[in-house]
Amino acid sequence: MKVLFGWELGGGQGHIQRLVVLARELEIYGVEPVFALKSYNIKATSFPWQIVFAPRLPFTGRSESYTFADILETFGFGNYNLLKSHILAWQAIIKEVKPSLIITDHAPGLVIAAKNIVPTIVTGDAFTVPPPVEIFPNLRIPAPLKSQQRQEQVSNTVKQILQYSAPLGQILNGDTSFIFGIPELDPYQHLRTLNQYLSVHVTPIPNNLYKSDGHAWAYLYDDYSHRSLVLNTLKPQCDFQPLTKVLAGKSLAIHHGGSTTAITCLLAGIPQLLLPKHLEHQLNAVSLSGLGVAKTINNPTWETLVAKRAQAYLLVENALLQAEKLAHWNQNFISVFVKACLKFLK
Repeated sequence: MKVLFGWELGGGQGHIQRLVVLARELEIYGVEPVFALKSYNIKATSFPWQIVFAPRLPFTGRSESYTFADILETFGFGNYNLLKSHILAWQAIIKEVKPSLIITDHAPGLVIAAKNIVPTIVTGDAFTVPPPVEIFPNLRIPAPLKSQQRQEQVSNTVKQILQYSAPLGQILNGDTSFIFGIPELDPYQHLRTLNQYLSVHVTPIPNNLYKSDGHAWAYLYDDYSHRSLVLNTLKPQCDFQPLTKVLAGKSLAIHHGGSTTAITCLLAGIPQLLLPKHLEHQLNAVSLSGLGVAKTINNPTWETLVAKRAQAYLLVENALLQAEKLAHWNQNFISVFVKACLKFLK
């Protein structure tokens, strides 16, 4: 039995690394994974599975988003002809692969395309799995009137194509959904049920990773404009390996604020220095700063990097305390996800 894994929005390694872990778990039960991804630039792991071409989404170039619907509109979800063409392309893949189940990670187009055709489980972090509501909350304020208009446009376009009148968020959650995250870093926490959260896929995380005299470690996008400045100034180690391995013996983690890295460091008690690149990163930075485990730099200079690094090192006592408080999330919940998959496959 085939399971189609799809990803179409977002960057970094988080989406693909998460899907790889889920595919390996399901293979144990006789599942044949097939992947349709926006990128196969995978690091530090093998990838032996069948791949198919994933349809590309157009990017309008608008950079400011205030809601999840704004992000969708940026990629053509408010344009009937563009979205219809995109969904037909996904449906052609579904027809070719003939999966018994679809698992998505930030692939809303595939979720829409699979509606009433193949059971779909939506996964991702708290930012990429929208709440099951019609009007998405603002993630940045004040939001202009145009943002509200874009939300209505996206909702109307999706429902027109599907001929279906459920709340937009409910449609985008597929047949069921799971969040690889924790409530403390979820901007939609008040709209979720607790059993949706599965922490991060790299758990359990050893509780002895932090080392006061250890090196700093950094994970920064290759296209990050300040990458050279950060690496030359702070001189962290920056090899890419499984997080539980690469964080061993580290005193500080320097990264953009992606959920998997942020939560892993949080549960390990390692202070964080954040350099947000996207809206998701900014939201995580606010939450982590509120927990007292991270310092944030939006426009780094040599001076701010050195000063904020020194301030981040002072957070270690609270970072270790927060790791202890959140220890419940430092366990592996993937069996919950697998159980849900097997229910659909039977």
